[in-house]
Amino acid sequence: MSKILTSLDLGSSQFKGIVAEEKKDGLLSVISAFKQPSAGFRKGVLVDFEEAADSLGELFQDIQKMYKKAARNVFINVQSEHIKPRPSRGAVAIANVQREVKSEDVEKVNQLSLAFKASPNSFVLHNIIKEYVVDDIGDILDPLGMPGNRLEVETLIIEGVSSQVNPLIKLFDAVDVSIGGLVFSPLAAAEAVLSKKQKNLGVMLIDFGFGTTNIAVYEEGKILHAKTIPIGSSYITNDIAIGLKIPIELAEKLKLSYSSATSSGVGKRDIIKLSDVDGKSEGEISRKFLSEIIEVRVAEILDLINNEIKAIGRNVQLPGGVVATGGGVKLYKMDEILREEMRLPAQVGFPNLSRFEILNPAHKELIDDPEFAVAVGLMLKSSEDGIRSVQKIRSIKDFLRNLLP
Repeated sequence: MSKILTSLDLGSSQFKGIVAEEKKDGLLSVISAFKQPSAGFRKGVLVDFEEAADSLGELFQDIQKMYKKAARNVFINVQSEHIKPRPSRGAVAIANVQREVKSEDVEKVNQLSLAFKASPNSFVLHNIIKEYVVDDIGDILDPLGMPGNRLEVETLIIEGVSSQVNPLIKLFDAVDVSIGGLVFSPLAAAEAVLSKKQKNLGVMLIDFGFGTTNIAVYEEGKILHAKTIPIGSSYITNDIAIGLKIPIELAEKLKLSYSSATSSGVGKRDIIKLSDVDGKSEGEISRKFLSEIIEVRVAEILDLINNEIKAIGRNVQLPGGVVATGGGVKLYKMDEILREEMRLPAQVGFPNLSRFEILNPAHKELIDDPEFAVAVGLMLKSSEDGIRSVQKIRSIKDFLRNLLP
């Protein structure tokens, strides 16, 4: 029996989502795709419960008029500078008579990898298995049945923050929507955009959002690091508005349609008439000056990313370069400044839609876009991890309930 899945990217500027039917063959048949202004979120975090509840309530009322089951299994993203990755290990002796790895050994070693002193007010959002090791032989994905005396596992734990996730769960309960899973934003974007080959080569994903920038780093097919940086393309818009002394709405239009991520090659005499951008505006500005404002802020964001990579504490080899996605990547010449600042090959990443059946051309146009990377990744995660994620939500709710007075 097929099931209805919904993904919802809770952006600081927009809510973006997909409703799809999962077929028996694993194909995801898109029923609907949507994008609308968001409310109640800033820098990826819920800041106004009532605003968000009103906005989400209206959104799901409209969706359920056509697809009643769309609110029963919704996968959402979480993002915050306070969500932190940490490496962990577990090890067990293989004690059965056959001296081979059994399912109970795998379960035990996975649980032991979680036996660490958690930060206050935190819980495990993801426990990502990087490799198993049997008697010092590593790079094993499935150790079941292998002969040996000792089983180890290396994982990357993503710690969530209960003070941010608890209000999210309450929010969806308030609008009568069932959460099927929580996924850290950079992992969702990576699921949609990066290929297995790129992960094996070594690659960095950068997801440029409106309120945040998310990164995920892979080497030899394994995730090394994932992080939310609380600065996004809105930072650039604000600087344009301040630098040119213009309204924020006009600054956003200039950023999207008339600017470049680098001032290189932009002529000093190249002038933009503001009336061409907005009929109510007057005056003119230098395209060179506009691009210089943007270039400084983009370089600053990329500098923060470089510092984050240095903080890993090792030399990361990334022959696969940088794959940039998200709405902010649409800036003209963004790939050029990425190559210059990161000193790596760079390309724009579009969502991989090979598992999707999209019959409506309008839906195809909407989804086949870098800004839908997280929504597509959430849908792929919902299809692959549905049962485990529903169980995880229940355990998260139990954990948070214990924290409440």
